[in-house]
Amino acid sequence: MKNLFIAVLTLCLANQVRAQDITGSWVGLIPAGGIKLHLVFNIKKTSDTSYTSTFDSPDQKAFGIACSSIYKKADSLFIGMALIGGSYKGAWDGKDSISGTYKQGGGKIALNLKRITDTGKTELAKDPVRPQTPKPPYGYHSEDVEYDNAVKTLHYGATFTRPDGSGKYPAVIIISGSGTQDRDGAMFGHKPYWVLADYLTKNGIAVLRVDDRGAGKSSLGDDINGKTSLDFSYDVEASLNYLETRPDVDKKHLGLIGHSEGGIIAPMAAARRKDVSFIVLWGGPGISGARILTEQSAFELKKNGLDSNSIEAFKSLQLQILNLFAGSKTDAELDQEIKAVFEAWKKSQPSKTLEALLAALNIRDDALQNAFKTYNSMFNSGWLRFFISYDPEIALSKVKCPVLAINGEKDMQVNAAENLGRIKEILTKSGNKDFEVKAIPGLNHLLQTANTGDVSEYETIPETMSPVAMNIICTWIKLHTK
Repeated sequence: MKNLFIAVLTLCLANQVRAQDITGSWVGLIPAGGIKLHLVFNIKKTSDTSYTSTFDSPDQKAFGIACSSIYKKADSLFIGMALIGGSYKGAWDGKDSISGTYKQGGGKIALNLKRITDTGKTELAKDPVRPQTPKPPYGYHSEDVEYDNAVKTLHYGATFTRPDGSGKYPAVIIISGSGTQDRDGAMFGHKPYWVLADYLTKNGIAVLRVDDRGAGKSSLGDDINGKTSLDFSYDVEASLNYLETRPDVDKKHLGLIGHSEGGIIAPMAAARRKDVSFIVLWGGPGISGARILTEQSAFELKKNGLDSNSIEAFKSLQLQILNLFAGSKTDAELDQEIKAVFEAWKKSQPSKTLEALLAALNIRDDALQNAFKTYNSMFNSGWLRFFISYDPEIALSKVKCPVLAINGEKDMQVNAAENLGRIKEILTKSGNKDFEVKAIPGLNHLLQTANTGDVSEYETIPETMSPVAMNIICTWIKLHTK
């Protein structure tokens, strides 16, 4: 009986120690453009007072990403996430909850975490069944490959697919949109880059799809917070160099498919490299990032029921402020200029407009008084400053190879009419003799068949990518690789 009592007491003490240990996995939900993404922190103890952590974004199929720092003092916890310019600060209750704040790119939201078991993590990582996700046997050659850039400072992981056989095949590189993505572009179980690669390869076109820096098998490199779309365009050049080493690739027919931000990056690489024989811009911007972000904000305000006059007033303010981020002004200089623009704008607005904006934004008047202060912290990062101020005409006007620009008419992230119109204008003005712009009815930014085109629909649509869109891309590429 005594031994049994000791055993029970030992078990209780062990459970108590575990309950008071912050190590383990913690999960919370982050709102992102009308959807909610799971964020998981995996905390390990390395000594009595030291910890390490990784984070997962299971909805985006990103796992085990190293956190740049972690500190714990009493019940306070801080985790740095340099790769995405984010951080988390919270207070632990000593048991199974952490209440805190998540910051990224200057934005700040409340984020409460709960313990999650390994079983729970496994469930989160499971993909919904998507009918278009390729399944073996594929009917073509598929090979996971790894290679470095020319100066050996970056390592890349990728998948190369080509038709079976011993010939040389035209090849394309798929360039991802913004954010750290794996080679498949995984999101909510959808794998659009893999689905497109599968379709193209079955139709005679080789495809290289590559993990972004810090995802999958690709290394992070130095100073990731300071990198911009221009830096990432040199990653594309490293992939082109790799393709040119392969005996099964037709080096006279190398192309790029750039999705979203990739539609900015593809022209950069093509303008520098004569070996790029065509590019496809899939939901690619033709206008500056300042205008794109402003249109996205306007769309959200319209969803919230704001009248058109108030939306135009907001757009005027936002564009004026975002345009200040060009150049290398200091934080203090930006604060002063933003404040001056904001106050001048506020004085020019009728009270009816200000009241409507307060209601749509769900903020108080005293918060509106200080709204200008949030702009500097929200948009003042290397990547965002570049994106905001970059004009796609800079590179696109230098592209002389054939171009296909394709959008869904229901694209709510990169407006089809405005961006395709601008792309057409740039290519016409620069004298490009072989280009096509095409808006496909009923499709969204991912080229899914959509109801409204809103980001919140991406997860709920079973289709990963419209066969109509894939056929248009494939037919155009085949026409230009004869």
